[in-house]
Amino acid sequence: MSVLEKKKEKEEHSLSDIDLESLKKEKEISEEKLKIIEADLKGKRPPEEALKATEPVDRSLETPITGERAIKAREEFEKELPKWVNAPWMYITPKKESQLESWLESWGNVLLDYSKFFVKHIININDLRKEYPFQNKKVNKQLSLDQIRKIVDYLVEKGLARWLNEKIMLRVRVYWRTTEEWADIMLDYLINTGRIVEVLSLFDLTQLNQEWSYLPRDDLVEVCQVLVNRGIAKWYNKRRTIIGFDTKNVY
Repeated sequence: MSVLEKKKEKEEHSLSDIDLESLKKEKEISEEKLKIIEADLKGKRPPEEALKATEPVDRSLETPITGERAIKAREEFEKELPKWVNAPWMYITPKKESQLESWLESWGNVLLDYSKFFVKHIININDLRKEYPFQNKKVNKQLSLDQIRKIVDYLVEKGLARWLNEKIMLRVRVYWRTTEEWADIMLDYLINTGRIVEVLSLFDLTQLNQEWSYLPRDDLVEVCQVLVNRGIAKWYNKRRTIIGFDTKNVY
C-alpha cells in the first residue's frame, strides 16, 4: 500500500469514528457543518456552498495591528532597534565575507522583529523599503531592493523565510514563530475563551482576529494538524476545513 493510500485509509478510519448524534449533544456545531460531516461519512460529495463556507478568508496580507495598537507597536519596535540602525555605514553592503555574514544576520533580525511587532506574515519588499529603519530619513539612507533580497535570501537559508515567487522575488513569507508555537498559542486562546468546546471551521478561526487568524491557509492547516498529531484535536471532514477538540485530552 502506498503512502497516499495509507494516509487516505487513516483519514477515512478517523471519520468513521464520528457519531453524529453524540456530536450534536456534546458539541456546539452548526447545521451547515453537520451536513458536510454527514456527507463525508456516507461517502457522498458535501454540499459545495456549505463546504466553501468553511474555507478560511485569506487575511495573510492584512494585520490586526491598526490604530492605537499600531502606534504602540511602532514605539515598542523602535525601542528594540539596535543603535547601529542610525549608522550610515550599515546601509552599505560589506565586501568582506566575514563582515557580510554579520551584516546579513543583523538586518535579518531587524526584519524578523518588524514582522513580529506588526504581525506581518507576508511582506512586500517594495513596501518594506519605505518603512523605518529600512528607509532612514535621519541619516538619509535606504536599503536597495537588491540589499533586501540578499537579507531575505539569508533568512530563507536559515529556514526563517520563503519567497512566494522565486522569479519575481517581491513577496516573502516570514516565519517569526514556529508552527508548534502557533499551535500552543491557538490552544491557549481556545481554552481561555471557552471555544474549545465548539466544532470550528477554518473560516471561524480566521474571524477570531488573533495573530494566527492571519496565517496563510496552508500554514493555518499545519497549525491545526499539530494539535491533531498531539491527540487533542480531530479533523471532522476529508477536506480538513472542520476541526474539533477532545477536551478530555486537552485538560
